[in-house]
Amino acid sequence: MKWFKSKNEKKQFPKMITAYLSQEYDKILLAPFFVDESWVHYEQNEIEVLKFDVSDQILGESIKHNLNLFAEKNDDLTKRNKSDWPAFKASNLKTIKEFEAKFSRISISGLNEANLILAFDAETKSKDEIDLRTTISAYADNNELGNRLRKLHKAQIEMKIE
Repeated sequence: MKWFKSKNEKKQFPKMITAYLSQEYDKILLAPFFVDESWVHYEQNEIEVLKFDVSDQILGESIKHNLNLFAEKNDDLTKRNKSDWPAFKASNLKTIKEFEAKFSRISISGLNEANLILAFDAETKSKDEIDLRTTISAYADNNELGNRLRKLHKAQIEMKIE
């Protein structure tokens, strides 16, 4: 078993996507990420749009598919505006303010470069900045992945943390 990487081996990045969920707009947006050589993460332009009531099986498949789209790519991000935000554009909403108010955000990423365990992180509106996290095997059944995302989303929007 090899415990340490040699200096010549290239660092692999944990995979990352973001899920944006809105029951009101009947959408789940899955945004795969690129990472550049300076470790800056940014959304890819192709966002998968699903119906909010899609089955857990299909949602889990889509999570795995979008994680596999994660890639390294350098891009000139200095010319990007917030209105160029791929998930916002995929939502078809008129303003970023409305998008941020109507869609909840959950990031999904590998805990290390092997990506064996996935972390689902959900922001809350807690005044003490308490957020929610759950972890699950990347090899979990698709139904379980989809179900876990839904449960975290429900906790995110219903739970009041003081």
